[in-house]
Amino acid sequence: MCTHPAGKGTGHLGYGSCEVHGGLWPQNEDAWRQAMELAKIEGIGPTEALLKLVTASMGRAAYMDLVLEAALARHVADGGDPLIPPATMRPWLKESRQERMVAGRMAKAAVDAGVMEALGRRLDMEGGLVADALTAALDALELEPAQRMKALGAAQERLLSAE
Repeated sequence: MCTHPAGKGTGHLGYGSCEVHGGLWPQNEDAWRQAMELAKIEGIGPTEALLKLVTASMGRAAYMDLVLEAALARHVADGGDPLIPPATMRPWLKESRQERMVAGRMAKAAVDAGVMEALGRRLDMEGGLVADALTAALDALELEPAQRMKALGAAQERLLSAE
């Protein structure tokens, strides 16, 4: 475990890796710069902004896949060979590869920047808050032990069915 503060010696002090553990890598600096800008615009935290950038990047790559799938379906419906895409698809194939590379770099930067670790901590904290709220609600109802167990069992069943 690093003893430096998050982002120490980088342009993203308080977030992500420190200078010793990859925080100064150009892709990390760029990802955090974009995240800080988006966070300011949208009024969210930089970690959430970085995750949003990853999601947007993956969405663009998925859109390219849909365009290519539709173009190939038209090509095949017109009697074309599915293994030999028409020349009109080449720019879309190039764009698709580019979007995938951008999405991959953004996702790697997010992982390197500690977004997944931060997201895990946030989810743990939110889960703890929900558990505390449920406990407080049950305490306020002053249920008999059997009723309390029945309520907790119903909550557990609902949570397990959501997976």
